[in-house]
Amino acid sequence: MTIRVVIADDHALWRAGLAQLLEAEGLEVAAQAATGDEALDAVRDNPGAVLLLDISMPGRLDGLATTARLKERGDDVKVIIVSGRDDRDALFSSITAGARGYIAKDADPAQLIGAIHLVAGGGSAFGGSVTEGLAGGVTGLDYAPGEYERRRLDLSERELQVLRLLATPMTAAQIASHLFLSTKTVQNHVSSIYRKLSVRSRSEAVVKGIELHFISGGSS
Repeated sequence: MTIRVVIADDHALWRAGLAQLLEAEGLEVAAQAATGDEALDAVRDNPGAVLLLDISMPGRLDGLATTARLKERGDDVKVIIVSGRDDRDALFSSITAGARGYIAKDADPAQLIGAIHLVAGGGSAFGGSVTEGLAGGVTGLDYAPGEYERRRLDLSERELQVLRLLATPMTAAQIASHLFLSTKTVQNHVSSIYRKLSVRSRSEAVVKGIELHFISGGSS
């Protein structure tokens, strides 16, 4: 049976080159997507496909958030995260989100093709030097879920504190009192959080914070 692949990356030239490579190897490129939302639609139309998903997608859903959303929906799809960096934190964030594979963009073509076949067959494929630490287990590596996203989005420790308190019933004034800050300072932090997370409301910020593991799903 021919393996169907969906390519999700915001660079059209990269998608075109990758599609040509995959088709030359006998794989079927069933669809292409430029955003996380488009990837969600493409996967829904192509159940059972392998999704090659760029970790740095533009818009409200990056690669990790898109993977987590697919996991929540229960889609019949096997995700391979494609990243421009051989990064341990990104690797473990991908695993947490539900990816079945992780490979660097500069990987050898044969490694990518092999990963697609492994994942399509029900296995896992986590390439790159970062996987050397997997033998010791995730716990032994002192990995903190959300650390990669925090660094990528450039959220400060204070902004993380404010974001977590946004998930409580506290008002801005109460948050300010709790953190020994002025209400104006808290409002400035909230504005910065909205900008960095690409959201427009408190509820959207909380949902995004949960998706990115900044906020525990049990916060109240």
